[in-house]
Amino acid sequence: MAYAASTDLTARFDERTIKDLVSDSGEPVADLSSDLNVEAALDDASGRIDAAVTVAQHYSAADLAELTGTDLAMLKRLTCELAMLFLMGRRQEAWLGNDYERIEKKCEGQLDRLRKGERLFGMEVNRNAGLPTIDGPTTVGYEQLHLLRGRTHNFYPQRMLPGLR
Repeated sequence: MAYAASTDLTARFDERTIKDLVSDSGEPVADLSSDLNVEAALDDASGRIDAAVTVAQHYSAADLAELTGTDLAMLKRLTCELAMLFLMGRRQEAWLGNDYERIEKKCEGQLDRLRKGERLFGMEVNRNAGLPTIDGPTTVGYEQLHLLRGRTHNFYPQRMLPGLR
């Protein structure tokens, strides 16, 4: 399932250019919503995103399908940019150059940041991902463990706190 539709693609890029890129006959395509080349490019782009974000197990395809708001808009933007890259690749003689390389570099940078976890979608799981957590017993919990040393306090020497010697 693609993370963006043809309407998302035309909202982010010039519709005339897209119609020219997907045409196989030389005449611009009339309706992009049912064009197989647009669908294929959006599916390919979604697959590339899936491959990038699942490699480090930050997200699953189900996680991405549940995004809303600005996170969904960011996912759609990335999907559309990758799809446009694939569509430009169909007309390599006209598009391989600065524009193609600029978009490819931008997309790869975004995918790499998602892959490494430098950029995260705002899911509840990820909101506190970079914050430190305390792992282990508290002082009170440690005292309540009733360890051998605490039960036999007359046998072992008393603990000295660092700096109080």
